[in-house]
Amino acid sequence: MCGILATIGVVPSPERRAVAVDALRHRGPDAEGQWSSDRDAVWLGHRRLAIVDLSEAGTQPLFSEDRNVVLVCNGEVYNYGRLRRRLEDLGHRFASDSDSEVIIHAYEQWGEDCLSQLEGMFAFVLWDAARQRLFAARDRVGIKPLYYCRGADGSVLLASEADALLKVLGRRPAPEGTALAYVMTLGYVPTPWSIWKGIRKLRPGHFLVGTSGADIVERLYWEPPREIGAPVENESEEWEALFHGVLRDHLLADVPIGLFLSGGLDSSSVLLGLRRLGVAVPSLTVAFPSGAHHSEGPIASNLARHLEVPNEQVALSLPDVQNLLCRAMHHCDEPAGYSAWLSMYLLCEVAATRHRVVLAGDGGDEVFGGYRWYRAGRQSGSAMAVWLRRLTGEARARWLPGLGVRYAMSQFRRCSVLHQHAWHVYPRFLPEEAEFLLRPLETPFDDQIMLAPLREHYVPGMPPQRALQRIDLMTFCSDVVLAKVDRASMAFGLETRVPLLDHRVVEWGLRRPVAPREAEVGKQVLRRYLHGRVPTAVLQHPKQGFSLPILDGFDWERAVDEIDQGPWVRGGYWNRNWKKLLSPRVPYRQSRIWNLLALTKWAEYRIGTQPEDRPWTSGDEKTATVATEVVERGQRVA
Repeated sequence: MCGILATIGVVPSPERRAVAVDALRHRGPDAEGQWSSDRDAVWLGHRRLAIVDLSEAGTQPLFSEDRNVVLVCNGEVYNYGRLRRRLEDLGHRFASDSDSEVIIHAYEQWGEDCLSQLEGMFAFVLWDAARQRLFAARDRVGIKPLYYCRGADGSVLLASEADALLKVLGRRPAPEGTALAYVMTLGYVPTPWSIWKGIRKLRPGHFLVGTSGADIVERLYWEPPREIGAPVENESEEWEALFHGVLRDHLLADVPIGLFLSGGLDSSSVLLGLRRLGVAVPSLTVAFPSGAHHSEGPIASNLARHLEVPNEQVALSLPDVQNLLCRAMHHCDEPAGYSAWLSMYLLCEVAATRHRVVLAGDGGDEVFGGYRWYRAGRQSGSAMAVWLRRLTGEARARWLPGLGVRYAMSQFRRCSVLHQHAWHVYPRFLPEEAEFLLRPLETPFDDQIMLAPLREHYVPGMPPQRALQRIDLMTFCSDVVLAKVDRASMAFGLETRVPLLDHRVVEWGLRRPVAPREAEVGKQVLRRYLHGRVPTAVLQHPKQGFSLPILDGFDWERAVDEIDQGPWVRGGYWNRNWKKLLSPRVPYRQSRIWNLLALTKWAEYRIGTQPEDRPWTSGDEKTATVATEVVERGQRVA
């Protein structure tokens, strides 16, 4: 795993290049590489975490035999060995044993179609000097990030993290008000938005292509299934063959591998699969204090003992929360409202002292229907609820807080399947409340804008549960779960792999017909796989995951005071009546406080507390010119 940077159309000054590359040192502590061409006005930068081919030959940028193609890549290509043998048979000659080098030769052989040949997690930037052509891509489900923007001079800038991209720009653009509204209502900044005006996230399963000085086009090369397949007679046998093959591929490494073990079905399945392949890996588990209402430490410890692998318990107690929140938001280049960020951050901090690579069970809920909201009652939508929300649109801000908000929440949930689903996933703020908070930024935000990221991936013709799983995979999973895993692990130079989100598993899982039992209990495939092979407590334990169960004693009033003294309030970016949103009578008050506190702690590292302290430019200055509106696939983006 690594950090990558690139500029097309301009070569930044040596000082700016050094600062930008150093901003990604945590992603790649082992080596640094740079390449530039004044003739082409292209620069590529790389920070390396050495996992495959630990020699200097694996240091990036990597080049084709004639040095016309140059690449920087963040990620792993799991079918590297098979693909390399095919390419060598076709006459290609490799200069290293790095799995990333296979991308260069695959591009030379198949062009843009090389993406269909790659199995893995990756974000890369490739410069084809002979064609004067940029080719950049992100893996199918967005395991690895890639940000990009256009400079005022027409150049294209790309980076693994938004914070590093700002170092290349040399100044901060204005914050994107719509992105802040999304953090309040969805809990994250959905792709292709970013927290900064003019900067975009490349969509999962998409690539960028363009020639020097011309428009850059974003195109789709993969998306999750849109149709359900036929029933499989021997489903369990087919699953085991597929899963074990994927796990073998994910063991590609020249360093030892560990495992994050929560005690849930997903990570338990990964551990069992490894043991059935004859592989024993040490495991790590977050252990909450004795008496915490859903600590999974004992279950994980018992499972590890049953499968004869070591297990280390990483303690997390209440006094750690404030400190953890500050440190975690420092490494989170975009704000997020989920407390699970903290436990993942702590776990990665400990894991990085023992390992370079860990496997994790993320993705099982989206692929195999594990979330509780899939079994919640679904309504098709109420025309009356839609009419009432439109009718009272101008008056809702005056209802804040109290029964008016409670009634508005009730009507919101009744408007459509997407309204209901969004509220099940993250019940915090209504769109009109986000608009109220962000009034100084003049940010329009309504139901249609809030639900646009979900609607983009909604396929009404699919069975309702599979349609919702598809949405969650490409939104909540990509922009929350995977962003959390990537930033928390890479903060400590740790590579995390998620075999349940391998595209082969995703395609198999989402094409399955919905079984009758799924309406009552999720993850039937994993339950059958585990049955009789692990302690029954694993199968009986309710889903918990990595969310914090220790906030019952948290000082919420102190948190409100911290928000009040934070950059958003003191800098005048939020409505001066913002505390209306946290009235003692308002629903989900503590969850709301946590959301705004996380936003505040994130901003403390990035903006000043007074208007004159703002280290960004105004929205009128042309530091970056990419439009921030959502665009259709295949449309030019600059």
